[in-house]
Amino acid sequence: MENQKPNNKPGRQDNAEGQQEYLLENRISVVAKLKQLAKSHAMVTATFNNGNDSMNTSVVEVIKDMDLLALDYGPTESLNVKLLAAERIIFKADVEGVDCQFSANSITKAKYQGESVFAVPIPDSILWVQRREFFRIRIPLGVPAYCEVKQEDGSFRKYKVLDISAGGIALHDEYNDLNLETGVVLSACKLELPEHGHGNVNLEIRNILPYRQGNQEVGRKFGCEFNNLGMSFAATIQRYINSIESARRLLED
Repeated sequence: MENQKPNNKPGRQDNAEGQQEYLLENRISVVAKLKQLAKSHAMVTATFNNGNDSMNTSVVEVIKDMDLLALDYGPTESLNVKLLAAERIIFKADVEGVDCQFSANSITKAKYQGESVFAVPIPDSILWVQRREFFRIRIPLGVPAYCEVKQEDGSFRKYKVLDISAGGIALHDEYNDLNLETGVVLSACKLELPEHGHGNVNLEIRNILPYRQGNQEVGRKFGCEFNNLGMSFAATIQRYINSIESARRLLED
């Protein structure tokens, strides 16, 4: 059985997005989550030197027999050298809408299948942050949803919606032109839901992460929370989510 410990720090167990933090300490669970990171090619941000430096990488392989985790070697050697000298590294990633975090107190350069990689010990635990109240669902690729966001010059630009829940959405900024930070509220955005109409929403930026497709970084992912969402459009969003889920169940059957 998974050893899941809610984080009971004040103000962290439950927040506006209905998140709850679990510390996974069972080795089988930890390895499974790391393999999920590798399979999804999720971008992993390594932060070190007391948060003063960071670089992006990804999990290449989980080598259980050697108790090692192999990660992509960085393209900038000066930054690689700084990372290799770090005494503690915090790794953070977004895995299909779930935030995860783990740490390492040592890191080395190694070879895996002839390529240079970073190698760190498989962590004893992983912090896994998942939604409790809102089920987040990916938008079908064949029937995309879009959200129009107001630009600095007053014009509007469409951004693809990556996933959606009753509590918020994630946007793909493929243009890298949104000069935003967490906590900013985007007012009067137009959310277009295929076959379900559209409505105006206010979006509060909750996180900003690199977005990756395969091995290529293709812009950024903005995790947004609905701010003062009206009941009528909230019901429309829920119907839209239900329709996607029903269609997926039919395909599975």
